[in-house]
Amino acid sequence: MFESYSNLDKELAWHLFRQIVEGLAHIHGQGIIHRDLTPNNIFFDARNDIKIGDFGLAKFLKLEQLDQDVDAAEMIGVSVDGTGQVGTYFYTAPEIEQRWPKINEKADMYSLGVVFFELWHPFDTAMERHIVLSDLKQKGEVPPAWAAEFPEQASLLRRLMTPSPSDRPSAVELLQNDFPPRMEYEMLDNILRTVHISDDTGVYDKIVNAIFNEDTLNTKGHNTNLESSKVVGRDTSCILFTDLQTERRDNVVEISTEVFRRHCAKHLEIIPMRMLGECPQENSRERSAVKLLTHGGDVVELCHELRLPFVKWIIANRRSFFKRYEISYVYRRAIGHSPPNRYLQGDFDIIGGETALTESEIIKATMDIILHYFHSESCDIHLNHADLLDAIWAWAGIRPEHRQKVAELLSLLGSLRPQSSERKTKWVVIRRQLRQELNLAETAVNRLQTVGLRFCGVADHALPRLRGALPPDKTTRKALDDLSELFNYLRVWRLDQRVYIDALMPPTESYHRKLFFQIYLRKDDHLGSLMEGTLLAVGGRYDYLLHQSGDSECKSNPPGAAGSSLALETILQHASSLEVRPYRYDVVTNVLVCSRGGGGLLIERMELLAELWEENIRAEFVPLCDPSLTEQYEYANEHDIKCLVIITDTGVSQKDSVKVRHLELKKEKEVERGNLVKFLLEAMSSQFRNPSIWN
Repeated sequence: MFESYSNLDKELAWHLFRQIVEGLAHIHGQGIIHRDLTPNNIFFDARNDIKIGDFGLAKFLKLEQLDQDVDAAEMIGVSVDGTGQVGTYFYTAPEIEQRWPKINEKADMYSLGVVFFELWHPFDTAMERHIVLSDLKQKGEVPPAWAAEFPEQASLLRRLMTPSPSDRPSAVELLQNDFPPRMEYEMLDNILRTVHISDDTGVYDKIVNAIFNEDTLNTKGHNTNLESSKVVGRDTSCILFTDLQTERRDNVVEISTEVFRRHCAKHLEIIPMRMLGECPQENSRERSAVKLLTHGGDVVELCHELRLPFVKWIIANRRSFFKRYEISYVYRRAIGHSPPNRYLQGDFDIIGGETALTESEIIKATMDIILHYFHSESCDIHLNHADLLDAIWAWAGIRPEHRQKVAELLSLLGSLRPQSSERKTKWVVIRRQLRQELNLAETAVNRLQTVGLRFCGVADHALPRLRGALPPDKTTRKALDDLSELFNYLRVWRLDQRVYIDALMPPTESYHRKLFFQIYLRKDDHLGSLMEGTLLAVGGRYDYLLHQSGDSECKSNPPGAAGSSLALETILQHASSLEVRPYRYDVVTNVLVCSRGGGGLLIERMELLAELWEENIRAEFVPLCDPSLTEQYEYANEHDIKCLVIITDTGVSQKDSVKVRHLELKKEKEVERGNLVKFLLEAMSSQFRNPSIWN
């Protein structure tokens, strides 16, 4: 935060500090202690808008029976695990250093005090910072000249850093009592906020409706040329990055792009903006969309979900098989009146193909990117199926009108590994909320907890248990079959070590109506226990979305579709301390791995694909279990693929060889399986035109 903050500006100092306090008030209101609030975890952009980041040490709070000698009014909660010393030395509250069994949100207020001091006392050198902060930490002393110049700030600092947590003000109290008058734009924000929460919302409604009235917008005739004002996906002009940050950001984009291309995906750039009212049927899905007013008086939306415009493209172009990728910034509405949040995201989609087989390749591509930055032991894959979740709702007796709220509460478990002690502890909190907030029957809560604790876990164990416990109806059996097939395919890709069936995990997107997944990064804390996971990717099957958005022909026979969204911004944040490994950019010719006979030889095709991908050769297959040779040739023709590697039943069982065929040159050669990669690399170096390679 303070790398570019070297000169004191009183107005800016109050402006930044207010935003930090507002951020703390929000996370404390959500029941979270940050526990590592330092300048390194506070970011501001060119517009001086603050974001609090790095929640790696954050903990949820839980309400529990308080000791008689504790002031209940001061105690929002205590940390779930009561872990010992965390955070950074100068900013760590005394109660954390002394390992108090009960830590509440006042620990963050102590850290806030040190940050507040640094806002009002910029340092010229690292040595000066170390000496002054050491005196502040160990003796509670500040430079006398500073205290004389800023007596009000010195008084607030003493209150924030008092050794007794109960004597420190809360974030909400600071906002109410300890700030100078707001600037004009801050006063306007406050007026709008006050109008919005008042009993008489008529004025607020009139203001909002006048600006964002969709009926009015629909009658204006949107003939504006969006090309003149389109948002370019990779524009970073309003964000300032250091040279190192830019290098790492470029590296993540380049690696992701090459992995997607390795799977023969085509880049399809989506303009993440549209006129409000342009697609009324989709507005309900864009709850988090950012709305902007143009100079011409039109309202545009910055899409936070790029899959919706992609679906429109698929329907319009009638594609039965298609792979696409996109790497761009997406926008989500921020809290209150803050500017929209902007995230770097990678999307990978496959249109067509069979259920489970398609999802397995999507997970494979996603994991290829993730594992470039993190070890496989640190990554968990959570799987579920919407029909399985519906079966559990029915078995537990959860009425349809309650399911959305129950799902929202259960989503709090998603970041915790199934069968972990942390998840079992969290169930105590979830049980109370299910009973108190939703008034669910004890039987229903008990059944949900039974599923959560006994039938969620490692895929090999959880699937048989679910088969034995749930009613044997056709839909549920099909869901379990899909999950079993997906897990078996992941085993072929060698991604089966940390795969969990999380039967209570709700889908991230409402249109994931079949298989869906989430991928988490796990990191052990300093005491050796697993912390909450960081969500790196989500995805699933969205045939439903194609069905809902298409015309009558598409509704009657929609193509299958599945995809993933990868949080590249999160990878940048959590891989910052890791060395960026160099990546090779070699071969650009696409290869289609085919089969002839042998029932499709699916496993052999998948294993060969994995080997080619490992060597950075761009390759794919027709995503069907047993495609005919004609279907495979049609696929090659449709996607302009000239090189085929054909696996035959005889070649697998007797000769251990494959056939390499070039459709344009009309050349073919039988190659030993062990020499295939070498042959392809040599052939591609001359675009297969060296006659000697075919001899």
